[in-house]
Amino acid sequence: MKDALEIINRVLSQHATITDHVTDASNKMNDIDAVFNVQRETYKVAWSSSSVTDLLEKRNQLMERIQVLEDGLTKHFSYEEKVFPLVLGEILLKDILSDHKKVSERIEKVKSCLNSLEGLEKDELYTKRTELLESVNELSYTITNHAHSEDRVLNMIKKVFEEHAADKD
Repeated sequence: MKDALEIINRVLSQHATITDHVTDASNKMNDIDAVFNVQRETYKVAWSSSSVTDLLEKRNQLMERIQVLEDGLTKHFSYEEKVFPLVLGEILLKDILSDHKKVSERIEKVKSCLNSLEGLEKDELYTKRTELLESVNELSYTITNHAHSEDRVLNMIKKVFEEHAADKD
């Protein structure tokens, strides 16, 4: 039970920690902070009124942010998938794994949208910006909704474990 509480506290901490350096994702991953950085970069790409070259440079910067987000989430999800069977059991784990898959699919959609900007003329690039904004907003919603759902479940389980431990004392 002590190990389960440590796992829960660690995952909750990962969800809640706000870091200045999102690239420090190998040790900690704050889903929400990374998503907001991605959203900020997306708006720079979508609403850029500069040259096609500048717009594509901003697109490349956004792609780098998406990659950082993806790398961090991959590590975070890998950790959860390793330790959650010890805490949650198979039924709850299936739902979490399904959410992880949805997040990965949303990331691929954003990357595909960004890659589709290559070779387009300025007018075509501007018409694609709505698609880009929608795909990043979907990604943001999926990640934040997932993190909040996990937090609710983990906090409930944590409370049960803590009450059980208190009853033993």
